[in-house]
Amino acid sequence: MIALVCMGGSILPAETPAKEAPKPAPKDGAFKLGEVTVVVTDKQEALETVNTRLDAEQIRALNLDTVGAALTALPGVNLTVNSRNEQMLYVRGNDSRQVPVFVDGIPVYVPYDGEMDYGRFTTFDLAEIQVAKGYSSILYGPNTLGGAINMVTRRPTRALEGDVAAGVAEGGGQRAAFNAGTRQASYYLQAGASYLSSDHWRLPSGFAPTVREDGGWRDNSFTRDKKASLKAGWTPNATDEYVVAYQNQQGRKGNPVGTNPQITANYWQWPTWNKESASLSTRTALGAQSDLKLRAYYDTYENTIVGYTDATYTTINTTGNLKPTGRSFYRDFTHGALAEFQTTLVPSHSLRAVLQTKTDVHRDGTGAIASTAGWTHFEDHYLSAGLEDSVSLAPAWDLSLGAGWDQLRPVASGNWTRPQPRAYWHGQAGLFWRAAPSLQVYATVAQKEHFPTLKDRYSLRLGTYIDNPGLAPERSLNLETGAKLALGTRFQLEAALFSSTIRDLIQGMPVPGGMMQMQNIGEVRHTGGEVSAAFKPSEAFQAGLGYTYLDRRNVTYPAVKLTGTPRNRLSGFVKAQVLPSLHVLASVQSQDALWDSYANLAKQSVTARLGGFTTANLSLGWKPVAAVQLDAGFTNVLDRNYQLSTGYPLPGRMWFANVRYHF
Repeated sequence: MIALVCMGGSILPAETPAKEAPKPAPKDGAFKLGEVTVVVTDKQEALETVNTRLDAEQIRALNLDTVGAALTALPGVNLTVNSRNEQMLYVRGNDSRQVPVFVDGIPVYVPYDGEMDYGRFTTFDLAEIQVAKGYSSILYGPNTLGGAINMVTRRPTRALEGDVAAGVAEGGGQRAAFNAGTRQASYYLQAGASYLSSDHWRLPSGFAPTVREDGGWRDNSFTRDKKASLKAGWTPNATDEYVVAYQNQQGRKGNPVGTNPQITANYWQWPTWNKESASLSTRTALGAQSDLKLRAYYDTYENTIVGYTDATYTTINTTGNLKPTGRSFYRDFTHGALAEFQTTLVPSHSLRAVLQTKTDVHRDGTGAIASTAGWTHFEDHYLSAGLEDSVSLAPAWDLSLGAGWDQLRPVASGNWTRPQPRAYWHGQAGLFWRAAPSLQVYATVAQKEHFPTLKDRYSLRLGTYIDNPGLAPERSLNLETGAKLALGTRFQLEAALFSSTIRDLIQGMPVPGGMMQMQNIGEVRHTGGEVSAAFKPSEAFQAGLGYTYLDRRNVTYPAVKLTGTPRNRLSGFVKAQVLPSLHVLASVQSQDALWDSYANLAKQSVTARLGGFTTANLSLGWKPVAAVQLDAGFTNVLDRNYQLSTGYPLPGRMWFANVRYHF
């Protein structure tokens, strides 16, 4: 599937004159004020080589309904599903805390732990997903140790456009989505709504029943996600833009219990998993060669967990991990603002300066206190400043430079000692060479940091950990070199070698008394390579293959395993156009073994090795008319029995059928 991404469009931007005409808008119209890239020269978008994009057309072709599923189609990214039934990601070995997630450049990760359940984000209203690995724009601000993920929403390009989608799947699965937009002379409107649900999913036939799970339908595996969005933009002239956006996301889900009897059985459900965001984004031209962009946002997150006594999910457990009420509530919010000044007044330079502030607030309680004013309160304040410069050294050479300063100032730390503020400088440089019209070669270096999250510092993790308010930030040095070759649309090849040295990595470590503690464990090193190739000899056939090699080593403590990532991961696809209106698509993903850790019944940390697996998907697509697309097929068609976290097997073979009308 990696290579299908390559086939979605040209890998390399064509070499163009310095005063290039504006590029045409993409098919689904990406919201340009929401994109985040390194500043560009007049001649080339330098970051195209290291900023992977997955657009809406590619997402639909692979029937990827959630952002978590979509991102696994990209090289260097692997998905895991943890014990809380959350889809989490690793990007070149860096977890979701170290690779934050944004929507239109606005941070939406959970303030408490810096993570996000990517299974809760649907893809129906997205124009593209940007993934920066290691070398990312200073504009993202702090905590981008391993890169950043940015979900870019739609912006209409015509007087009336949109689509309607619906679908069903095995296990009571339902999907429905609607998007509509209008582009007028001085304004535009974009609206969307979606619904994605499932009553349960089927375990593979090879699953061996246990005392906790008898096979067949996976107990307590239901999900419900609905989302609504609205964007209104005013464009008084050809350069200026002022946009107000709003998103409301509401979800609920079950948490299948661990099938391994050695793992604590948590009979949990999430009746609430809600996010709400409001933002203002503007661009104002300052003469012909400069502009000022402003962004302000307010994002809320509400999470409720209810614990039950057993698998009937009828009696709330008031004596277990969520005592005394059997419930846990999060009421978090983030607000922030950013100012960005960009100019090309200096010949051969494209300069950008940015200043931003962000405040994260986490409040949690059990519901025993009526008002959140009495709940445990945590608050962090971030301040960030940065400069970027893209320099045209010669017709075929570009240099990208960046430097930034980030500060974390803890404001409230619950009942724990409040640590002192910390601040760090970071920088990066990239050299890009157009060796030929079809070949680009590059090398980058980036020094990044990640401040410890509120959860890293203070969480007791249901009584299995002790706190560590004095945790130091993680710091990384990311190196990459690579090349991209595009021989028209018939053959495309990408290759990259990368290495990251991470100091003061934060990971759970055993401490006296049988407990665990988040600690800076010293130095780890991630090295590897990515190769993807796409082959399209005709309109009737295309194929691709992608491979990622990742070696993670704990330099300081070799005996402590680094968890969650395989060493080898392979993916590929074949698409055959059987008839002008009918195609068959087969895709495969394969990875080898990985290390996993979990707490046993005695609340002791156990490290286990999970076996590798290969899964395949198969679908049939039919376009009876140009505006209508029908798809039907199977996921995990081979019905493989596999898991990414100990005791949490993943779905077996499941059928689906979808229809989409585009106007």
